[in-house]
Amino acid sequence: MTTREGSLEAPKRHPIDWKNPDFYNETSLNQEMERVFDICHGCRRCVNLCTAFPRLFDLIDDSATGELDGVNKQQLWEVVDRCYLCDMCFMTKCPYVPPHEWNIDFPHLMLRAKAVKYKNQGAGFRDELLSSTDLMGKLATIPVVVQTVNAMNNTPAVRKIMDSTLGIHAERKLPEFTADKFRPNAKPNDSFPVKDGARTPGKVAIYATCYINYNEPGIGHDLLKILEHNEIPARLVEKEACCGMPKLELGDLEAVEKLKNENIPHLLKLAQEGYAILSAVPSCTLMYKQELPLMFPDDAAVQAVAAAMFDPFEYLVLRNQDNLLKTDFQQPLGNVAYHIPCHQRVQNVGKKTRDILQLIPDTTINTVERCSGHDGTWGVKSEHFADSMKIGRPVFKQMAASNPDYISSDCAIAARHIEQGIGESKARKLHPLTLLRMAYGTDGANSDHNAAIASDPSAGAAISSSKKHMTTPLTRDSLLTLEAYAKTRKEFRAQVMAHKKTRKVSLGENVTLIFEDALTIRYQVQEMLHVERIFQEEEIVHELETYTPLIPDGHNWKATMMIEYPDPAVRAEKLATLVGVEDKVWVKISGHPPVFAIADEDLERENSEKTSSVHFLRFELTAEMIQALHRGAVLSMGIDHPSYQATVDLVAADVRASLLNDLTSV
Repeated sequence: MTTREGSLEAPKRHPIDWKNPDFYNETSLNQEMERVFDICHGCRRCVNLCTAFPRLFDLIDDSATGELDGVNKQQLWEVVDRCYLCDMCFMTKCPYVPPHEWNIDFPHLMLRAKAVKYKNQGAGFRDELLSSTDLMGKLATIPVVVQTVNAMNNTPAVRKIMDSTLGIHAERKLPEFTADKFRPNAKPNDSFPVKDGARTPGKVAIYATCYINYNEPGIGHDLLKILEHNEIPARLVEKEACCGMPKLELGDLEAVEKLKNENIPHLLKLAQEGYAILSAVPSCTLMYKQELPLMFPDDAAVQAVAAAMFDPFEYLVLRNQDNLLKTDFQQPLGNVAYHIPCHQRVQNVGKKTRDILQLIPDTTINTVERCSGHDGTWGVKSEHFADSMKIGRPVFKQMAASNPDYISSDCAIAARHIEQGIGESKARKLHPLTLLRMAYGTDGANSDHNAAIASDPSAGAAISSSKKHMTTPLTRDSLLTLEAYAKTRKEFRAQVMAHKKTRKVSLGENVTLIFEDALTIRYQVQEMLHVERIFQEEEIVHELETYTPLIPDGHNWKATMMIEYPDPAVRAEKLATLVGVEDKVWVKISGHPPVFAIADEDLERENSEKTSSVHFLRFELTAEMIQALHRGAVLSMGIDHPSYQATVDLVAADVRASLLNDLTSV
């Protein structure tokens, strides 16, 4: 009997059975981890999502057997530590999530492992401190203390001490604390008449969150201004504590329950009174919408609060659909690079923030839908900082690519991480709620707008006219539906295979370059959609965003580099000697110096001990080189590495002709 792969049914989350004693049974946990890890090993679709999966596959590949049974079981905890519960594998990649019979929920398995580890070992001082956001915020925002805390967090010598003693990385930019906390200074306006819509309650309660209360209160004030502009009566939740997400990620589930017991009674009262409850931090919203309902599936109060909880832009879009949202925007925003955080994507509400911001005239929203790699506290820790920056590298590049006036994310922590990753830029980091408040022209909008222009005079021109989008030959509209592709798949595959013969160059016996173009990438995307039965719009766009960067843009070549040794033992030995080989691959146009590859821009694929068997390369050519090729110059390629040398003095005529088609005639 065959086992089906994938499903046309929506992913289904099971309740988290954390009060069952067997949940903490290490033998049972290890058996389940081995079952799931073995399936992951055979699939490997999630290798590009984070560092948990590459670490798992490296452990397996480096083991004596090349299979999971050869891995030291204690090393599997390294995979657990690298998972920060973003949920992207469950939501976007894994074809075996329930209701599939294999019942794979990798994030919640990692949550179980973290809970077992916490129950058996507890947590260190740093992790307890970082996860106690409410306590830390209350202490750090004492008026006499706050200036000292902020000064210490910005002093290099102090940060080095924090790195060595606490394990908080010296280079991580930390959020500042404020003495002007949100809740004591907030001025909600509840004087407007309630106008319920078909999709939305007509009154709102704000659950501030630790971050907005202690770090960036301006976000909360901007949300109140937006509600006031739209004449929506608003109030604050009477009393609140941390949502519990930091404790959940630590595995301290009993602390999550205590925080739930503090928060739910106040939130339930508001839900029963017909309020929409808004939280401007995606992780907090997700906690009430998904994690608490799964931890307490029989708690009617938790379920009622979940039904009343909204992401702010989710609420505003529904309000617009009810014809109750004002669109009298006064200020254009120019070019905005907008990032959708993972914990908002997991809520399955769609791109609601983008949809609202796109209503603003003379505003271009360039959307990036990919994990930034920070998480709440994971990217702060010394042992994870480098991985955090590596995971975020593709996001940093995509956010900076359009030379934006603003960079923005619904997750303020992710936005700071992106800002740090981009480095020097004219772009200002502002929350989407701040941008919307500015567009409405309410209090402070003009000063914010003028400050952007003052910092860079060219920003004024950017705001007055939308910028052109760079396009690629592969677009959403050019893809076939699953049904249409199934009918033509055989013929299309044959066409692509024949085409690939003119895109392949062998460098010695063990290295092959396969040069990608619009056709090969179109095939890759269509195959991915076909095999994984992907038909949801967001997932299709995600695949396009993943693969279209591999298409050459007219002045470069892009290639997949394959290092092939049939014998696994020989392969492992050779890969250990070939560290850095991907940087030693070159192409040469006669009369010009060789061009060495720019390798693995999306994710590093080697460490100090070995390189990967697959790399992605880019060769940037000058206008003079392209002109020479069009005039008939000889094309050669090679590798110049201490452990591997190969040269092709004259690339075959049919390959050369095919590669020439990638280049714009200049």
